[in-house]
Amino acid sequence: MTNEELISRGIKCLIENLGYIEAGEFLRQIAQNDDQPADYTEWRRENLFKGMSDKEILAGAIKYSEIHNLK
Repeated sequence: MTNEELISRGIKCLIENLGYIEAGEFLRQIAQNDDQPADYTEWRRENLFKGMSDKEILAGAIKYSEIHNLK
């Protein structure tokens, strides 16, 4: 998957799940967060998946891809 495809799918996912206004606000918050760690993987674990095991994250990703017919 190219960077452009990843960004497009990510934005589409945000809009589908949050709506246009909240998706835009989410992206604005991420862009303005100066204290965000440079390591995105670490930031993602600490913020998006806090308290979840690797197995729980993987199960959630699989379920999401099945619901949204992603391959």
